[in-house]
Amino acid sequence: MGVNFENTSDANGFNIFEKLTTDEFSVGGQKNKLNLYILKIHDKLFSYDKLYDYVLDNICQYVFNRRKNLEVQNDIKKAKRLILEAIDHLREVNSDKDSGAGGELGEILLYLFLEQDLKAPKLFSKIELKTSTNEYIKGADGIHFKFRKDKNGKKILQLVIGEAKIKNELDNAIGEAFISINTYITNNAQDLRLLDTHIMNQLVEDEEALILKQYLLGDGEEEKETIFGIFIGYNIDYDGSNDSNDLYKENVKQANLKQVLGYKEKIINEIKKYNIRNYQFNFYFLPFHNAQRDRKIIIKQLTEKESVFTWRDIRNG
Repeated sequence: MGVNFENTSDANGFNIFEKLTTDEFSVGGQKNKLNLYILKIHDKLFSYDKLYDYVLDNICQYVFNRRKNLEVQNDIKKAKRLILEAIDHLREVNSDKDSGAGGELGEILLYLFLEQDLKAPKLFSKIELKTSTNEYIKGADGIHFKFRKDKNGKKILQLVIGEAKIKNELDNAIGEAFISINTYITNNAQDLRLLDTHIMNQLVEDEEALILKQYLLGDGEEEKETIFGIFIGYNIDYDGSNDSNDLYKENVKQANLKQVLGYKEKIINEIKKYNIRNYQFNFYFLPFHNAQRDRKIIIKQLTEKESVFTWRDIRNG
């Protein structure tokens, strides 16, 4: 049975996110992108219910590798059980004092944006490795890949290293993302070994898989490079309590554009600070009403196996 290295996630449902803009900028000759998204809005609320549905629809693809998902593709009963098994691998939210509670939502959203926007299929996710090894604790939040062509038409593999942060303060989220990126660059031997020991277990006779293996583990003849994909969730800096519903939709979008683009210079300075101008960066920004609270509530309802998202915890929070 071959392994198809197309996207693993379902494109149907990604339209819950509206892209506000893509702002391109260069540092050290590398072209970088700030992609600003926002969830659809109803009654002055971000559509967390639709977000919940989309995450649930893709939870098996995120948690497990291609081979395991292929095994249940034509068996409805096994597929249903696999969803429950996938949810069981998420970290339960047991305490309001747990500062890391719900952080896996950022990793899932990173996976979805890298596949659906950047068109970079997953090689593996952090949680996927947690299901198969106890050794993987730190490292990239996900590793994806894509190909580009140089001016001569030669294919170059781009290994996409993913980092995800959801913090209330946008400044903190950006700062912590760059700390993680710098840590990866200076100590990435573990992730590179996993490309050999883990992902290659998925590769069999499929032609594309063999080509990918040649790029990743070959003798250096095939060109490859590292780029970064970063998901940032944060608090929207806009109240709008006196707006009509229609006016709120417009104002919150404009406020989000101003808020995120106001940090463009900080991002440039961080790239220069860590002397990482030789890499390409693709940022994905998504606002929440209360980022650290809301990520916890969404993951909590997911681990409790709720079939649909309910607003009770946010209204009472």
